[in-house]
Amino acid sequence: MTANNSFVHENLISKRASKRSNARTSSAATEDAPAGFEPHPKPLALHRGMPNAGFFPIDSIDVNLVEYPFQKSLSIPITNASVESFFPDEKSVSRTNTVTIKKVDDPEYVDISTALQYGSVAGIPQLLQFTQEFINRVHKPAFEDWDTVITSGAGDGLIKAANLLLDAGDVILVEEFTFTPFLENIEDVGGIPVPIKLNLDKDSGKELGLDVEYLSDLLANWETEKPGLPFPKALYVIPSGQNPIGTTQSIETRKKVYKLAEKYDFAIIEDDVYGYLTLRPFQKPASIFKLNDFLEVDDFIANHITPSYLTIDKSGRVIRIETFSKLFAPGLRLGFIVAHKRVTTVIKNYASDVTRSASGTSQLIVQNVIAKKFGGVDGWLQWILKLRITYSHRKDLLLNQIFESAAYKKGFLEVIDPTAGMFVSVFIKLAKGVDAQAKLKLLNYKFKNFGVGVIPGITRTVDKKFSEDRSNFYRLTFAPAEDDNEITEAGQRFVEAVEDFFEKGLEY
Repeated sequence: MTANNSFVHENLISKRASKRSNARTSSAATEDAPAGFEPHPKPLALHRGMPNAGFFPIDSIDVNLVEYPFQKSLSIPITNASVESFFPDEKSVSRTNTVTIKKVDDPEYVDISTALQYGSVAGIPQLLQFTQEFINRVHKPAFEDWDTVITSGAGDGLIKAANLLLDAGDVILVEEFTFTPFLENIEDVGGIPVPIKLNLDKDSGKELGLDVEYLSDLLANWETEKPGLPFPKALYVIPSGQNPIGTTQSIETRKKVYKLAEKYDFAIIEDDVYGYLTLRPFQKPASIFKLNDFLEVDDFIANHITPSYLTIDKSGRVIRIETFSKLFAPGLRLGFIVAHKRVTTVIKNYASDVTRSASGTSQLIVQNVIAKKFGGVDGWLQWILKLRITYSHRKDLLLNQIFESAAYKKGFLEVIDPTAGMFVSVFIKLAKGVDAQAKLKLLNYKFKNFGVGVIPGITRTVDKKFSEDRSNFYRLTFAPAEDDNEITEAGQRFVEAVEDFFEKGLEY
């Protein structure tokens, strides 16, 4: 099988897209207008079933903001000398912490009369423009004819990607440990997920995460390895801050995977919801949390964010899933898809039938805060840098509890230090011959007894039998804790439970 540089024209829609998605069309009238026809420049609407904005009970909305994460609740000393000067100097940037959203506003912003009305399936124009400027700044695609479409969060984006590509019986490759709700999306459309092995051996000398050699061998020997299954249509990956493992694919790995996609002619669904939350390598947390250890935006983009698969995609085979959930607030249910224009057109046709537009209120809040408070793309990136340093601090707190523990020093535990995201995977070191899953079940109860919630790795598999030998880990997160004390206390409970379990001979 050879590469096809017109993939999106010849394949992704005509061959790789599902029969369902190809059957959908826009409901807009398509009749040819008579010769000489010119529409009236100011038509009066007696046809649309939507209320005038004058009926809306809301006249304006004030959104009160903080300058940095946990500004009003941090219980530890904080240095923020550079925060006041950290915003760009554009006139559009608010000098107060309140963003006022009006009923009718300057066209540069989203107003209430627009956002609370029935909206475009693709998204409110100002937010769409921001997403395009953002991608152009951070992950400029290698092909020209790309577009974005607003979604109701990354989950909605994944549903739309599954519906775009998969018919009943179609195969999609998935990392063996993954974001399991997407497996339900695959099942819903009748697709068949096939797990791809991850390298979790820190002593292997190979990059942790997706095992490219395994993937290459599987594709080369598909008929032998997977007899009776059709050749894969797509690969689903979480390339940065992988959920649940926490690993990040290097650009070299992404290039190798993309070459396989071209050689074997499949699409890539890139679920990169954690890619901007890059984390510095572990360092012992200081007694005072300093928030002024910022990177410059250009340095952040060039040296800390791993380039998207889009940046090496010359044939339009990548569908990138983005979200505001991890950077703004998950309850807004707001995200976007980046893909070739023909792909986004098919997705919009699907949205017209099923989800319609994303929440106007969510788009209103996100777009106006970014435009009025942060001043656009670079200001948004500066907010992300504040999140980054806060998440790095939290990760260090949790890892420090583990590294200083007796359980770790006695060799009961092994940790993957994540370079992005909000998850730490902690492996339980069990001797060969031990029934690992039976013992881990007992350990689950030990964690409950000690009062700490964890996610067993086995619950995040595509195929439990395939991954059983590599499922001896737990996913921990430092995201939801109220403060530093809660993180350290949870970490302490975790390691004490592990030590107690080993000291009792792997018994409860």
